[in-house]
Amino acid sequence: MSILDLPRVHFKGVARVNVPTANRNINNTLDIATNTVLQNGSGFDLKQHPSKCHEYLKSFTPKFNHLGQEDPEGDFNQVAGYNMIGNNHFSWENTYITSVQLHYGQYQTTDPIVGSKLGLWGHYNEYLRTSFNRARWVDNDPTRRDSALIYAGQLTISDANASANTAHIFSSDIDCTHGVRWLNPRYIIDQPTHFLSNEMAEARLFQFSVCKKNQNFLFNQLNIDSPFLAQLKIALEDPDVLGLTVQYCVSNLSPPQQPDTPVFCDLHGTIGLWRKHDMATNPTGRILQPDNPLQFSPITVTIQDGWASLNMPISIPHKAYLETLPVKNGMPPKLADKVSLGDLVLKSNNGEIIAILPESIYQNSDNNHVFDIPLKISNTSLDDQSLRLESNQHTWHELDWHIQAEQHIIAIESSNPNDDSKSTQEIDIFSYFRGQPQAIKNLIPFIATPKTINCDAYIETDHQGRGKLIIESLAAGSGTLFLGEHHSPIQVRILSDDWHLLDVADEKVDYDFLYHNVMGYYELLYPFMADKVFSMADKCKCETYARLMWQMCDPNNRNKSYYMPSTREMSSVKSHLFLKYLSNVEQSAIPKPLPDLQQPITIKGDIKNKAQLIAKLRDAVDLELSIMLQYLYSAYSLPTYAAGEQLVNSGRWTQEQLTLVNGTKDRRKESGWRGAILEIAHEEMIHYLVINNILMSLDEPFYPGEPIFGQAAKDKFGLDTEFSFEPFSEHIIAKFVRFEWPHFFTSVGKSIADFYNEIRVAINEIPDLYSSEISKKGGEHHLFLNEIINRAYPHYQFEVYDKATALFAIDFVTEQGEGASADSPQFELSHFNRLRAISKKLTLSDIPFEPAYPVLKNPVISERKGCHVVTDTDSKALMTLYQGCHELMFKMMMQHFAQTTQGSMRRSRLMNAAIDLMTGILRPLSVHLMTLPSGITGRNAGPPLPRALNFKAMDDYYQGCFALAKECKSLAKMAKTVCATPPETQIELLEFYHNQMIELATGKLSREG
Repeated sequence: MSILDLPRVHFKGVARVNVPTANRNINNTLDIATNTVLQNGSGFDLKQHPSKCHEYLKSFTPKFNHLGQEDPEGDFNQVAGYNMIGNNHFSWENTYITSVQLHYGQYQTTDPIVGSKLGLWGHYNEYLRTSFNRARWVDNDPTRRDSALIYAGQLTISDANASANTAHIFSSDIDCTHGVRWLNPRYIIDQPTHFLSNEMAEARLFQFSVCKKNQNFLFNQLNIDSPFLAQLKIALEDPDVLGLTVQYCVSNLSPPQQPDTPVFCDLHGTIGLWRKHDMATNPTGRILQPDNPLQFSPITVTIQDGWASLNMPISIPHKAYLETLPVKNGMPPKLADKVSLGDLVLKSNNGEIIAILPESIYQNSDNNHVFDIPLKISNTSLDDQSLRLESNQHTWHELDWHIQAEQHIIAIESSNPNDDSKSTQEIDIFSYFRGQPQAIKNLIPFIATPKTINCDAYIETDHQGRGKLIIESLAAGSGTLFLGEHHSPIQVRILSDDWHLLDVADEKVDYDFLYHNVMGYYELLYPFMADKVFSMADKCKCETYARLMWQMCDPNNRNKSYYMPSTREMSSVKSHLFLKYLSNVEQSAIPKPLPDLQQPITIKGDIKNKAQLIAKLRDAVDLELSIMLQYLYSAYSLPTYAAGEQLVNSGRWTQEQLTLVNGTKDRRKESGWRGAILEIAHEEMIHYLVINNILMSLDEPFYPGEPIFGQAAKDKFGLDTEFSFEPFSEHIIAKFVRFEWPHFFTSVGKSIADFYNEIRVAINEIPDLYSSEISKKGGEHHLFLNEIINRAYPHYQFEVYDKATALFAIDFVTEQGEGASADSPQFELSHFNRLRAISKKLTLSDIPFEPAYPVLKNPVISERKGCHVVTDTDSKALMTLYQGCHELMFKMMMQHFAQTTQGSMRRSRLMNAAIDLMTGILRPLSVHLMTLPSGITGRNAGPPLPRALNFKAMDDYYQGCFALAKECKSLAKMAKTVCATPPETQIELLEFYHNQMIELATGKLSREG
């Protein structure tokens, strides 16, 4: 059964756990039923800055130093815990296959699969479209030690030396959230005096399964000649086998040496077959429970083919540590031998000895925790007898019936007092008798918390041991029920009763309302957002990312690793307040009144040397920048959803046309033509950065690029498609389709694919571009990857350090645009195919439809060839502000790369500031400018055609930040004087970054978040 079957894989590594610790209510600082942070017994005043709450939590005594000893000057206390800013990330680090088994009792270490690396990843985020997604560890009830749930989306096995852009040996989706199944509270007996000694002593067992029928269950993609994989493939063809079961244990927490850092734990586990009578998330077999559950944990046993197999991953504790704590490198300390119990004797209930596990075997079990021992008797009659495992100190007894829920850690909405319907959740129940599925009738569950939950009066299962149980919430808080035995608990978190918020009028859900009723709680207890992303106490940031906040909090995404809040306390009522807030943010941006709607050139010369290649790569940066800006202009010329609703109400659009342009009202993934073109523009921005990464890998500085338009673009890029700023239309979509035309479809003229093919050939053929020493340059990022790329390469972050990664980067850029080939999975998600889909719907529409604002072609502030000068004074002033903010964004990026080409772009405060300016200032100003008069009859203004940037980043980071601060201040001052005043959020954002640049310049704030 499950991992006790053959074949098996054993693995070992380290778990990185970044769980928040200020939510454990150590000293009456939290009301878990209402999600209220308490200060001196009363709700914390949300008018105060969140830092006041953090100071309060950190002020509690006793305090402890880095050795875990009580110390009045120490940096730790138990109320804030060791990691108040934890973001719930959970990952497997340096985790490798240590042995495989094809036969009982034989552990092979020479099979080619041994030494391969395992990875546990989060879910692909279809909104941010990221790579390098982390799984999350969430304490469903943070006051309990056994309530951890793991939200993971993908399991991979890779060659130990594989790069980020190398295919996996094995990969599969993970379709089930999985929680702690066994907890050994004293897995390490002798603990030093330390305020974290209880946590350090604990060990937890988790389990999940992956289905072989999943379309993303990809087996032996590298065609490794492995006897083990060959045997496993045969086993997976058995109709009785559903897929693979992965069981792993997390133990031996290494205490942190400074606050607000993740911890590391030992990780070991086993992979085996998942059979159709097995549970996906719970060990199966004959379950032996320990007499002393405070020091030992259960053991599962199967008896077959003359062998007894015992699964005992955290069943026997270790005596002590072999290293002094804390370990300097932060890794888990080495452990002494396990507690000496002598030989373990497996017996039947009549006292007959079945098998003996010598102490020498379980003591020397560093690489696995599944043991096969030969039977001393025939196993034909053992199904009729209970089992027990005896030692000279302790005994495990079989409980004949094992009844458990597949989802044993759950959250339920509170009951709505104004609704007759109940708030319930149905869960799957499995029943086994001595390890075999068996029906059970009229089992009465025991409800330990009758004030908070109720459930069906009886549990019944069918002949396959399957049944259902409906649990009902009665009151907010925590609940527990048991399925007959106290060894089979179901933990229930009943979310806060927020139904009264349904009656709040949509227009009243502004920032202050949302902060007071929802966001303030998370800002107080989970400040990782403020530390690493943005503070929810900053109104300008929340307004900038209102749409993203709703998408992350959407209840439909609750079981995804990227769901926010990552701690899952939010009721569905509160989550929908984010949608109301988004609607109001969009409504506030609607102008009043609403304005009226209305032969190939070849490139001469080949790329023959490094200098020519660098010049061509700079051309590619110019190309990506120029195309991206055209996409953005066209997308922003389309009204937002809120503006579209007004057009529907006025009879100028139909509801169907609104859906085509903007998607659906709930603003989930589908966001219409406008959203699709914006997504493509975002990907072009990543292409711009990827090409820069190639440049920087050749020891060149970051190149900001120059927007090229008109005849200059034809001359430079050799394309016969016009480069221009124009509003969305059939003509413009046709032009965009032409931009992305694949090389594998016949066409007249040169395409972007041809342009990049020259670069690809040059990288492949020019000798000595890269030295043999690998040095990652360019800085990692992980935004705007499509799901196919993320699934194949979940740890790819656009790094370039040699020829192979440079070629991979070029392929990434071209394939995302054109789709690799017409029959490739990439083709459906390609820019070309998505744009063609828009073109088809627009062209085939029964009713002629021009959805864009009637904006100018190539609007500018002053005379330029092929452009139209905006003459309206107010619009021109706002365009001048836009131009300044646009240039400021690029200056921030350049200043980041002036200091390092190897740092993390995604953690750089300067890069994040640039992204915020793009999202929080340039995007809303673009929308606003599209609605303002240009001074030319019948045409609106728009974002101005960019000019070449005349800027050189400073070598001194601090002086560079001072200069950027000065520019932020100047632009904020300008914004306050223009008559066509932008929303106050943009002014606040400029002032915010003026202050942040000052803090960076004076060293008060770290360069990385």
